[in-house]
Amino acid sequence: MLTLKYENYVGRWLTAFFFVTVIIEITSEILLDHLLLFIFKPLLSIGIMALYWNASTERTKLFFVVLSLSLVTNLFFISKVENLLFIGLLVFLGHRLLIIYYVARLIKLTDYVPVLIAMTPFLFIFSYLLLITTEINTSSYVILIFQNLLISVIGGLTLSAYVMNYNKTNSWLFIFGLLSVMQYFIVFIEKYYLLNMAPIAFRPLAMLLNAGVYYTFYRFVIDVETKPVKGIVLNNN
Repeated sequence: MLTLKYENYVGRWLTAFFFVTVIIEITSEILLDHLLLFIFKPLLSIGIMALYWNASTERTKLFFVVLSLSLVTNLFFISKVENLLFIGLLVFLGHRLLIIYYVARLIKLTDYVPVLIAMTPFLFIFSYLLLITTEINTSSYVILIFQNLLISVIGGLTLSAYVMNYNKTNSWLFIFGLLSVMQYFIVFIEKYYLLNMAPIAFRPLAMLLNAGVYYTFYRFVIDVETKPVKGIVLNNN
């Protein structure tokens, strides 16, 4: 279900607004309409923040900070100018760090060994892609090393939570992690391998994955806030 079973009237309309915005945004990507991109891309994160504000009783400030950083990142990533991409990578770095901290706090992470094991394949794949990438300046290269590490941590964190303790909440977390890794892979390939000849499907696909990342993260957070957290603790005890 795309709506929460206990979602109120406002929440259902906000959900509909979000997915209509996603459709418009994907269409804008296909048509390469940069004006519509700059107008509607911020509405994705704004829509999720509105959904969270409506559904949550806690309204954690960190959620809004994370989504705001993602909003800024997406605006910078619209451009193909290298300097703007670099700034976007810096903001994205902060966004990823906060995501990891936020998720670890929500699942009450205490055992890091499963995370380290689960993140290894992701780290290997993205490190290899970076090593064979050419024409990246030194500053961007260093940032990408950290980005590869952080997305690997996210992949490992979400995968280990799902495997160690399967439940609905961790299912949302796993989907969030999977979509995050897929989105990062698509953007990486487009920006650094196919900058001038990326297939027209890459941008709309990245946009669709981005929307999925937003929504699944929102659903995960709401599930944690509305249910006991006992079932999602990772430990060996």
